[in-house]
Amino acid sequence: MTKACLEPNKKDNIDLLLQPIKDNQLITEASIHELIENSEYTALYVDSGNIKNAVAELNSVLKPLQANQSGREIRYQILERRDAKISIEIDKDEMSATGEISTALGGKHLSAKAILHAAQKAGVTKGFSKEELVKLAQYAAKEPPGSIVKGKIALGKDPINGQDGNIKLLVESAQERILKPKEQEDGSVDMRDLGDIICVRVGDPLAKKIPPTEGIKGFSVTGTPLEPIPGEDVSLNVGDGTTISPKNQDILVSTRVGLPRIIDNGMEVDEVYKIKNVDVSTGHIQFEGSVIIEGDVCEGMKVIASGDISISGFVESAYLESGGDITIGSGIIGKKQDTEEQKVTDIIMSVSIKAAGKVFAKYCQYADISCQDLRIENQMMHSIINVKERLWLGTEEKANGKLIAGFISAGSSVHAGTVGATAGSTTIVTFDKRLEQIQEKLADIEEKLEAESNATNELKEASNKLKKLPKDKLNPEVLNKVMSTYKHHAEIMGELLNEKELVEEEKNIYMASVFIEANERIYHGVQLIVGEFHEKTKREYGPSKMRYKERKIIIDPIVNS
Repeated sequence: MTKACLEPNKKDNIDLLLQPIKDNQLITEASIHELIENSEYTALYVDSGNIKNAVAELNSVLKPLQANQSGREIRYQILERRDAKISIEIDKDEMSATGEISTALGGKHLSAKAILHAAQKAGVTKGFSKEELVKLAQYAAKEPPGSIVKGKIALGKDPINGQDGNIKLLVESAQERILKPKEQEDGSVDMRDLGDIICVRVGDPLAKKIPPTEGIKGFSVTGTPLEPIPGEDVSLNVGDGTTISPKNQDILVSTRVGLPRIIDNGMEVDEVYKIKNVDVSTGHIQFEGSVIIEGDVCEGMKVIASGDISISGFVESAYLESGGDITIGSGIIGKKQDTEEQKVTDIIMSVSIKAAGKVFAKYCQYADISCQDLRIENQMMHSIINVKERLWLGTEEKANGKLIAGFISAGSSVHAGTVGATAGSTTIVTFDKRLEQIQEKLADIEEKLEAESNATNELKEASNKLKKLPKDKLNPEVLNKVMSTYKHHAEIMGELLNEKELVEEEKNIYMASVFIEANERIYHGVQLIVGEFHEKTKREYGPSKMRYKERKIIIDPIVNS
């Protein structure tokens, strides 16, 4: 029979050697593939074309031979050692490069260095990871011959944008001092012992401007530098009683002896009035600056200050008015009265507090408070609240306080642990103040639209009359003027309609953004009013959010993740 074997050649590849002998047994392509599979050369590249050629030539040689007669030897290279090959793909944004390796077929594997050189040749110049190069080379060497292996070999670096400039405060405010009472030896705190008054002298540094940073450049894998966005600058706000230091333009210093008060991007220094208690022996306090009261504000007393008011003790049936913040170390106590059966406008609370800034107290009852933001740490009950932004019942970290009964007009949201009470006392929360302002804008636009509509109708009627005149009586200049004026008013109408659409969208967005959030419980008798939509709870709910959605008030459970 014809002998078939595999022999290495001078190129270290493998030849198929056929020694033809004519008989009944045939050598086929399948038998040669079987020969390869049973050999030690299974990892090499198989040249199927040469196998086909070898079989064809064998058949040609055998054809004229007699039985058992041998023919000339046939040799074809059918197995080839092929080294691993790599192609480099650079992403469109040039922020990563991937190596795709076709693993070796009996040839040489790619080293990490060879992968590096291939990538460099393809245009990758930066962001190589030695660890990933080695990992890819080792991975490819272990995979079956002829496999396709991919791996990231280089990553670009995004630029790090610069940090915005900011203002670093160099002194504490009075409010911070009130909220951080002095710790005693046993670890407890005495709310009446607030330590020394924070009083600055002339020339004392108050705040420092931290300049913006340029950021850190990035790069693509092809070496293209990526520029960061520099941080935005900020200016020191020179408040009353302060100036920029002549020695350092980034430092704000005091120009008077007084109490430092935080303002946007800076500080003010108020004249300070310090007193133990405010009672009949001291009389009312009215002061241009900040007032610090180390004790209580007693019944019937008034404290009016252009700056902050800081009180370490209680406020009892008194009047407070501040051009800044009001901080009360203890509680606000008003006289009990029936608020359930009266209109809100008819109720006059014995405690009245007005602040241009924030108000803080430990607890509050039977008080009328107007401010920007209000935080009551423990409990607030039967009070009338007008807060331009947020009402927060609880610690700084968590709204876990109690809101019991009363009327709250808020600007953005109300947060508490529990809202309402088991007794079912009515707790009303409304967000109508800002909606009224939006509605006023809409009414103003409607009024202007009506005026413009009347004007355009009159002008249209005038132009129609002019157009009906005989040509000899028609004055083209008058007609052009009428048409020009008509067009002007029509354009104004278009602008007003666009403005109306924007204001209506503002209204919708605002209505959908306000809410009451109770982290523990909402009792029955809690009423939420958002414009013309309102709802009053008729049962008790667990942790819930009460809000407006799609023309109704809904209550959603709060799911803690």
